[in-house]
Amino acid sequence: MEFTQRLCDLLETRSITAYRMSKDTGISERLIGYWKSGERQPAKDSLIKLADYFDVSVDYLLGRTDNPKVNK
Repeated sequence: MEFTQRLCDLLETRSITAYRMSKDTGISERLIGYWKSGERQPAKDSLIKLADYFDVSVDYLLGRTDNPKVNK
């Protein structure tokens, strides 16, 4: 459930809709809806795409750290 909460928080704090994220990333709104509801978890390639989109680490998205900074 950690991923679901992180995704919803990122969308809300940045005022991004599922529609906008879908258009920006190419990920379907339906899939984003599944993630937001906790029905599904993203695959590795989707996690990387989301981390790049929000400029956070994959570990942050997965709840493994509270530090959203990307180690580059």
